[in-house]
Amino acid sequence: MRPIKLTISAFGPYAKETEIILDELGERGLYLITGDTGAGKTTIFDAIAFALYGEASGNEREPGMLRSKYADPKTPTFVELEFFYQGQNYHIRRNPEYMRPKDRGEGMTLQRADAVLEFPDDRLPVTKAKEVTKAVTELIGLDRGQFTQIAMLAQGDFMKLLFLKTEERSKIFREIFHTRPYLAFQEKMKNASGRLQEQYEDVSKSILQYMNDISCEEDDVLAMDVKKIRESKAVVHADKVLEVLEILTNQDADSVKEKKKNLTKIEKDLEELNQRIGKAEAVIRAKKELEKAEQTIAEKTPTLEELEMALKKEQEKVPEREQLTEEIGKRQEKLAEYDELKKLQKQIKELEKQIEILKDRESRYQEKKAQMQVQLEQKRNLLEQLKDAEIKVLKVTAEQKEVSVRKEAAEDILIQYKRYQRQKKSVEEAQKAYLVMQEECTERKTQLAWMERAFLDEQAGILAKVLKTGEPCPVCGSVQHPCPAQMMEGAPEKEELEKYRKETADVEKKTNDASFKANEKLVQLKALEEEIQKSVKSFDSSIQEEEIEKSLALIGQQMDALEKSEKELQKKLEVAKEAVAEKQKLEAEIPELEQMQKKLQEEEQERKDQLLVSERDKANAEEQAVKVRGKLEFPEKAEAEQKIKELDKQKKEIDKNLNAAQKAFQDCSQSVEAAKTKKKTLEKQIAGNKETDMEELVQARQEVSGAKKELQKQMEEIRIRYENNLKIRNAIDKQSAKLLELERNWTQVREISDTVNGKIKGGSKEKIKFETYIQTNYFDRIIVRANTRFMVMSGGQYELKRQTDTDDRKSQSGLELNVIDHYNGSERSVKTLSGGESFKASLSLALGLSDEIQASAGGIQLDTMFVDEGFGSLDEESLEQAMKALNGLTEGNRLVGIISHVQELKARIDKQIVVTKEKSGGSRVELKID
Repeated sequence: MRPIKLTISAFGPYAKETEIILDELGERGLYLITGDTGAGKTTIFDAIAFALYGEASGNEREPGMLRSKYADPKTPTFVELEFFYQGQNYHIRRNPEYMRPKDRGEGMTLQRADAVLEFPDDRLPVTKAKEVTKAVTELIGLDRGQFTQIAMLAQGDFMKLLFLKTEERSKIFREIFHTRPYLAFQEKMKNASGRLQEQYEDVSKSILQYMNDISCEEDDVLAMDVKKIRESKAVVHADKVLEVLEILTNQDADSVKEKKKNLTKIEKDLEELNQRIGKAEAVIRAKKELEKAEQTIAEKTPTLEELEMALKKEQEKVPEREQLTEEIGKRQEKLAEYDELKKLQKQIKELEKQIEILKDRESRYQEKKAQMQVQLEQKRNLLEQLKDAEIKVLKVTAEQKEVSVRKEAAEDILIQYKRYQRQKKSVEEAQKAYLVMQEECTERKTQLAWMERAFLDEQAGILAKVLKTGEPCPVCGSVQHPCPAQMMEGAPEKEELEKYRKETADVEKKTNDASFKANEKLVQLKALEEEIQKSVKSFDSSIQEEEIEKSLALIGQQMDALEKSEKELQKKLEVAKEAVAEKQKLEAEIPELEQMQKKLQEEEQERKDQLLVSERDKANAEEQAVKVRGKLEFPEKAEAEQKIKELDKQKKEIDKNLNAAQKAFQDCSQSVEAAKTKKKTLEKQIAGNKETDMEELVQARQEVSGAKKELQKQMEEIRIRYENNLKIRNAIDKQSAKLLELERNWTQVREISDTVNGKIKGGSKEKIKFETYIQTNYFDRIIVRANTRFMVMSGGQYELKRQTDTDDRKSQSGLELNVIDHYNGSERSVKTLSGGESFKASLSLALGLSDEIQASAGGIQLDTMFVDEGFGSLDEESLEQAMKALNGLTEGNRLVGIISHVQELKARIDKQIVVTKEKSGGSRVELKID
């Protein structure tokens, strides 16, 4: 990838739009970026990195901070980069997010970050900042971090890289060489080991808790063993614990069986006592019931006689009840006449209301009739006014058609004129091309004549060169040669002459072709001109202008008038069409109104007939109501109903008293008979049983029940203890197996985790993490590449070497650097190098890193590099060696830019980009190519 042209606008220290033609620096070699401190030397590389990836080369500034503080508010901030990659040119434009003045009104608005990447082929451009960054990464094959590590070697960065410890260097290599998956594997194994350890400890705690919960009686022979188990804090005696638990559970199981036998005997004794107590209680209850039955017979026999006398008295009132029933029936039949009267009264009211409605309708009809007559007359008058509406529509339509035809004719002429203009331009271009070809042809003919003459003179000169005095000339035969021809300087060879003669003939042919083409286009132009003139006269014979442009101007004026007339006619047509629509509407409405008028007249007669019928019906209903009212005892139905209720109440009172007397007599009679029957039954039951001591039986039952409860309590305690110990035994057995499996897995995973995380126990082993081990392979290759330059820069004295031994066995190692001094054969830390030696070592290391990144990224070749500062610490000899190494980088069409203000470099490097601060603010750029 090689930048061709860079345009910077309101970016960093560059306030104005600044264009740098980097292509003028050539395709290979060194060039210098020099200038004032803070002028913006490194910003050139920042701009390239921003154009490609949307970020500057360093991490100090966010993209939103890149706008120049010196720029005019209206100057846009952007970077444009044209670059060459794999034989093709690409163009990219990108702007950061920044505040700018609003396009309309006052105030500022946010300009969003945006970008566009254009391809050299027919692919559509890529837009949007993130999509462009993604496309650039895919195109070049490098992300931003890799690109800045390869393309920009900043002194602060590569000097720091030289002295980094393993952990710090590992972080950098992780991002560059994408070794994060190996770190993730380390973390995964570490977390897996930790999880297994936690599970192992949890299971151990669980087993200890189960051991602490073992139950045992204090006087048991195993009580001491159980106490020792509870006090133990280790899980290694699981087999002994299981053995004790098995004995305890077997003991409890046997004990429960024995107690079940005792419980069965106690329950049998208790059942016999309950049966004896039940029989004794039944006899006692029977004696009490017998006493109650005898008492009932004695008390209710006199009452039964009294109730019989009362019943006979109520039965004597039955004839009175039947008389009341007959009277109630007659009065209920009379209630229908009250309903008939009410119906007649309702009918009279409805007829009165109907008569009132009919009279009101007649009044409203007369008013509506008058309004309809007025409306009908108005519509008839309006219809008369619109009788010619269709004729007006036809007339306006005809005028419209006439205007449209003339307008189309004018438009056709204007289209012809546009063709005429295009043809005229084509004629001018063809004539111009012919003149250029004619000039070239004339120049070539003149050059050809000179070349032919020079060639012949050259031939004569060659012949004259071999002439000798006294020998005849092959051309004229003279033996004297007073003025021989001279060889002409710059004369062409025969092949060159023939080639130029052929090229001249080709140019002459192209000139003739251009002349013919120009003449042909001119003929076509004149034909178009005649066609336009003919169309103009056909359109308007009054136009007599010879110049087409003037004729077209007049036609344009008429075109405007036609368009105006067309709009006016359209308005007239709309008005005329509205009139036709109104006429059609009236023609439909008038018959409807006439029909409605006729219908109203018919309804009027019907209404009069209805009124007569309603008045007659009302008179008949009033007469009939008077007759019905004269037959009734009470004026209102409610009074008649009240009388019926009073009679019904008397009847119900008789029924109530009779029913009460019957029920009282029956209840008392049934009670006496039931008591007599029960007495006989109880006397038989008591006669067959002996007297029993109830207190003795109850006391015996209480003693047996207490023994049963105590035995059940003991059995429940044993059952709970048995189930608890059995549960603990099964749990410990299961958890012990699980613990063994966890211990085996944890041991395996822990060994892997310790290995990949550099925590192998033993002082003699180097503590290298798995990721670091992978990175050492990259680091070794980087060192090999770095030493090819470092040996040159140090005159063969120094060579970098990865440190394999470390004094601190507790810390991580594997990525530290030593230096071999070939002058004295020693190996020591790179920290012992002097300032100039450190610069050369760090520059070599940075270049080696750049080479390795390109190689690991798929052999990607960047044709441009930047080296930023650091040369001021070198002496003359070291500077010479560094320049030699940097010149070596330019082999294979690589361009290396050195960012520095060192004067010695200005004298050594001819191609320079000079950055200068402006007094008014901002910076400017100048290219110096000597």
